[in-house]
Amino acid sequence: MHVSRMSRRLGWVALPAVLALTVSACGSSNNDTASAGDGGNNAKNGGDAVLGTANAATGSPVTIGVISDGKGAALDDTDEYKGAQAAAAYANAYLGGINGHKIVVKVCQSHQDPAAATDCANQMVTAGASAVVEGTLAEIDQTVKVLSPAKIPLVAGSASTQSALTAPYVFSLFNGLSYFGVPAAEGKQLGVTKADMVVIAVPGAEGPARQVGTALYKNAGIDLTVTAVPPGTADMTPQITAASAGKPGLYHVFGNDSFCTPAIQAIKTVDPKAQIIAISQCMSAAGAQTIPGGYAGVKVVTTSDLDPANSETKLFNAVVGKYGDGGKATILGAQGYSPMLGLINALNAAKVTDTSASGIAAAIKSAPATTYPLAAGAKFQCDGKQMSLSPNECSADGILASAKADGTLTDYQLVPADPTLYSLPTS
Repeated sequence: MHVSRMSRRLGWVALPAVLALTVSACGSSNNDTASAGDGGNNAKNGGDAVLGTANAATGSPVTIGVISDGKGAALDDTDEYKGAQAAAAYANAYLGGINGHKIVVKVCQSHQDPAAATDCANQMVTAGASAVVEGTLAEIDQTVKVLSPAKIPLVAGSASTQSALTAPYVFSLFNGLSYFGVPAAEGKQLGVTKADMVVIAVPGAEGPARQVGTALYKNAGIDLTVTAVPPGTADMTPQITAASAGKPGLYHVFGNDSFCTPAIQAIKTVDPKAQIIAISQCMSAAGAQTIPGGYAGVKVVTTSDLDPANSETKLFNAVVGKYGDGGKATILGAQGYSPMLGLINALNAAKVTDTSASGIAAAIKSAPATTYPLAAGAKFQCDGKQMSLSPNECSADGILASAKADGTLTDYQLVPADPTLYSLPTS
């Protein structure tokens, strides 16, 4: 079955865009949520010794573009592109750039505006960018429409729109479907046969929950029901009481912190023995104070392992502290840092010599399996063979963590790729 036929069944969307819609619909602060859930603001960076031995790039420059939502009316994602800039600066000073070539970063902010995203992509073409890095851009489709025909590699942290899954020259380094796949895999591991997804009732979230979520849970042998709740609902007891009648062993909470807080409150009250899995955007300090027992016992799907004891986290903190231009070492900063550093590491592993767009594209495809930064050991390889759903997905791994009562994440676990979970539906 071709991917385009499968996509009509599942109705692919960009999960990062879903999360952006969720946040703007509920008026949450993305930075605060990310900080509380995934490691907080800048930790002590441990000094320059963490950065390693200096190895400055001295070769001819290569332009790498960065397109980010940046600062808009609803969100402030500036830490994302600052994380990408910091990774490139670190590579120039300590990794020899890209095989000796100095990286020149061109940043363009879309401000959560599709027209601006198109303009940013056109700017990258005009600038002769050899590749473009995007973290979790909500308007990725607009950039795909420009960059793919121009044969400029678009390297995303995670992407899952139909165009991003099917267009040439698009590479998603981390599994964009892990927000659904990881809870399904965990449910299977726990022996769950029924689950309920409590999702914010906005089209960009509810649609994927019913289509993509249901399909992946089915692959895991779990019957999923979807409880969609309007944004702004302060007491979800009636909805959770109705959902509990189906006796789900697992509740999957999908929204931002102001949505998830009353959802988790109600689940802990109505069905306290059931497992709760939330996405990292659910975590907040305010929620921890109002949920009985806080987030204790809740498992969390995330895209970054920011355990402060890990060497990768220490490096991230040091790089952002030295080169981040005031940016914060949070999950938001990691969303720019990880794909930029991952791309650089893959190109160096491939020993790229041709730094034109076509040369970079070929090197990405030929690079060996490479560790994705801050991903609990997850690897990516853009050889088109990592996920049957799409050749553009370079990894099918995911990350699951446990939450402390205050929302701090701990015990990050790699959820290895399961070919049957991310396989095409049979009917």
